[in-house]
Amino acid sequence: MESSEYSLLVSLALIPVVIGLQVWVRNRRRRRRNETGQQEFDSLAATLLSALIEGAAVISSLLLVIWIMGGILRYLFPMIFNAK
Repeated sequence: MESSEYSLLVSLALIPVVIGLQVWVRNRRRRRRNETGQQEFDSLAATLLSALIEGAAVISSLLLVIWIMGGILRYLFPMIFNAK
């Protein structure tokens, strides 16, 4: 059984991962913009692959945020979560 301190440490260690994923996706989208502000792709395959990879990165970072909040709440309120 893991302790609430361990959950807190793992949660705090994952915060830079979440920030890194969000910054990576934002920079990729910014580099694809042209003068009018629209995104440009080389081909349909590049469009689909980019959408899949960036979508997976955003969804995984949001899931990590939920998990991080759970670890922090487990540390702050151990009686609610039956943590030791």
